[in-house]
Amino acid sequence: MHLKRLELNGFKSFAHKSEFVFDVPIIAIVGPNGSGKSNVVESIRFVLGEQSVKSMRGKTGADMIFKGSKEISKLSRASVSIVFDNTDRVFHIGQHNNTKINVDFDEVTITREVYSDGANKYLINGHEVRMKDIHELIASVNIGASGHHIISQGEADRYLNSNIKDRRELIEEALGLKVYQYRIKESQRKLKRAEDNMRESEIMRRELAPHLRFLKRQVDKIEKAKNLRSELGLKYQSYFANEDYLRRKLARDLDIDREKIQAEYVQVNDFFKNYGEVDTQKIFSEEQDIAKAHKQIAELNVKITQERQELGRIEGMVAMLVKQQEASQNKATDSSIQKKHPGFSYDVVAEFLTTVTTQIDLMGVSRHVTFQTIKDRIKEFLKSPVEPAALPTFVDNSSEIKNLEEKKKSIHDNIEDLLGIIDSTQETINQLGHLLSTKRQQDQKSQRQYYEYVAKKKELDGKRALITTRDESLGLRANARNEEYQEALVLLGVSGIQYQTIAIEHDMDVTTQSQEVARREMERLKIRLEDIGGGSGVELIQEYEETLERDQFLEKELEDIKNSIESLEKIIEDLKETLNSQFNTGVKKINEQFDRFFKLMFGGGKAKLEPAIIKKRKRKASDGEQLELISEDEDQKVEYGIDIAVQLPRKKVSDLDMLSGGERSLTSIALLFALSQVNPPPFLVLDETDAALDEANSQRYGDMVEQLSQFSQLIVVTHNRETMSRAQTLFGVTLGKGDASTTLSLRLEDATQYAK
Repeated sequence: MHLKRLELNGFKSFAHKSEFVFDVPIIAIVGPNGSGKSNVVESIRFVLGEQSVKSMRGKTGADMIFKGSKEISKLSRASVSIVFDNTDRVFHIGQHNNTKINVDFDEVTITREVYSDGANKYLINGHEVRMKDIHELIASVNIGASGHHIISQGEADRYLNSNIKDRRELIEEALGLKVYQYRIKESQRKLKRAEDNMRESEIMRRELAPHLRFLKRQVDKIEKAKNLRSELGLKYQSYFANEDYLRRKLARDLDIDREKIQAEYVQVNDFFKNYGEVDTQKIFSEEQDIAKAHKQIAELNVKITQERQELGRIEGMVAMLVKQQEASQNKATDSSIQKKHPGFSYDVVAEFLTTVTTQIDLMGVSRHVTFQTIKDRIKEFLKSPVEPAALPTFVDNSSEIKNLEEKKKSIHDNIEDLLGIIDSTQETINQLGHLLSTKRQQDQKSQRQYYEYVAKKKELDGKRALITTRDESLGLRANARNEEYQEALVLLGVSGIQYQTIAIEHDMDVTTQSQEVARREMERLKIRLEDIGGGSGVELIQEYEETLERDQFLEKELEDIKNSIESLEKIIEDLKETLNSQFNTGVKKINEQFDRFFKLMFGGGKAKLEPAIIKKRKRKASDGEQLELISEDEDQKVEYGIDIAVQLPRKKVSDLDMLSGGERSLTSIALLFALSQVNPPPFLVLDETDAALDEANSQRYGDMVEQLSQFSQLIVVTHNRETMSRAQTLFGVTLGKGDASTTLSLRLEDATQYAK
């Protein structure tokens, strides 16, 4: 691989397109001061991605564009293209896993364009790319925007002037290890971004956690409500299926009972139509006949009583007459009695006896007067005061007594006849009573049947009212069922209460009581559902799922970031180990060449690169003053830089600061040539690095340039004739018309031929 061409168009003093063809090992660029020789070197830095405008003697990107002159207008853009030969396919792009992808082109053209607003564009073979891609590409062939392969005027001793840390970076670049630094820095940037992302994700997750917990509680409620709705749906399905079955059964039973009661009611109505009204005051003819007979018996008894009274009176009279007749015969007795009771006489006694007998018959005690009764009455009479009367005279009462006896017999016969009539009438009464009892029994049976039908009619009326109540209740039940169904539709929707496909066994135990129990269970579920909020919560569940998905994404992202951090830390550690290993190996090789070139340049002495600890400093306040102290933090990792140790021949000088300007230039050149020998770059640009050399050292410098050209293509900007003599092609740069740089190329072989 070698550098083929360099094309400038509008870059700094090169207003017109200028081309430098590099087809020999050593090319010298010559020309007077201010002609634009250094602009060629700066164009190489520019196209390879140099970002420091100051290092290219400018302030802004617009300073890289031709400013214009009286003859040539100001340009709005500038471009530089550098063309490399890639037939051996040495260019490649590194991957993060340390693999390489070769660039499959015979030529690789890198182009950079800059515009008046400072914007830049990078292209590889005409395709726009990133600056990072340019750095990756040129790092693969051990070159960069600045470094050991481009040494400008006044920077020959920058290896010596740099601190130990920067010097290490320069040597790493010279060893081709810059790509590892790029990768380490890129990995560190990624690590920093990953750590920032992890912190942001953790913050976001912490901020998300309370809301997620709140949503989780709400979703748990919704899930609970969902389960309750599912349970309620099953209850509803069973309830409506059973309710429809039960209502059909109740309606069927009601129709059967209605038909049965109606049939019985028709039968009862027919009975009343045929029976008519019942006569609860019905009087039978036998009752009248019996009443008449009793009346007749009463009348007969009155007659008998009268007859008996008459008989008693007669018997009294007879007794009195008999006693009067006897009294005439017992005057002595009568005399004593009269003495005691002057008013006593037989007539008086007879009259008294008649009265007593009559009274007794009227009282219904007996038809005959007992002796004790008469005795008692006489005693009462004797106790009562009696007016004295004249003593009776003896009378003969035989005829009168005979008449009275006959009359008495007649009365006795009459009484017997009357008693016979009474007995006959009583027999009639008994017969009529038996007949009346039979009729009354029949009438009572008929009335009992009537009242049974009356009671049955009342019972049927009650049953019919109950049928009406049951019918109304069935209607109310249907309304209640429809209301329940509408409520179920609101709570669960149509799909939640599809019960029509549920099979109902006809012999299953479904009752109004079981349905009421089921309804109360549903009411309890609805109350619980209302307590926790019975809404569907679709939006809330969606928000929860989105938030949960976001949290899970952040959790997965955190896990990925942690893995990425671990991977990046491992990559950085591996890169650093590889970098340190290759760096230490490269330093050993550099020291061999550095010591050889140093002895060649100075005719002896020693020179080598030595590792040196990079001391980190921190500021510590003490008594109000700011002091710089070396950090002694044991936890800090030790970093090493590179120090340069030299020993000039015949001098005790070992400190770089003690070297003269020429000695520093020779030391820098020796180090640069040593670096180029260890890891030769494809080309090396030397911008007047030989300006401070005397004639003897210029000879040595020229010899070293020729040796170096065996490994790297050299582009030398010089005023030194000795150096020019070692070049195969000279490019002359001068200011032409319009203060624009122009070029002229000359091959020394051709010049020699012309000279001959």
